[in-house]
Amino acid sequence: MSEKPRGKKTGVALAVPAVRRRAIGTAVASGALALAAVLGAGGQAVAGTNGQQIVIADYTGRVGSVKIISQDQKGAPRTYCLATPHKETSLAGWWWRDYTRLAKWTDSSCGAGGGTYLGSQDEWVNATQYDSDWTWLNIYKNTY
Repeated sequence: MSEKPRGKKTGVALAVPAVRRRAIGTAVASGALALAAVLGAGGQAVAGTNGQQIVIADYTGRVGSVKIISQDQKGAPRTYCLATPHKETSLAGWWWRDYTRLAKWTDSSCGAGGGTYLGSQDEWVNATQYDSDWTWLNIYKNTY
């Protein structure tokens, strides 16, 4: 085992074995990664307790977009037009809660492109959901 002088303190040479330095470095790096993982997971858990991200499910394929009218995680009113090209379209990064109105359109721009209004439906989005940060809203409920 090789030892390298780390410096002098009051005339006494200090040495740390090279193997021990590697072990300490590995332990510090592992601890930093573990801390980053805990802090990263904390954001989702906190956000998931005051709102949900939503997935719009349309298995009819008739709806081209949905105007979402609701409140964000802070209780502020928000409106968002979401194009729904798939049977299930998720809206990541937007957190919704409480009373939520879904206005449905045939075009991808919530009527701005000349689409036909297909009606609306009201849904309730729980502010807290313990098993996921996502909630599915099925928009095929109404008959057109």
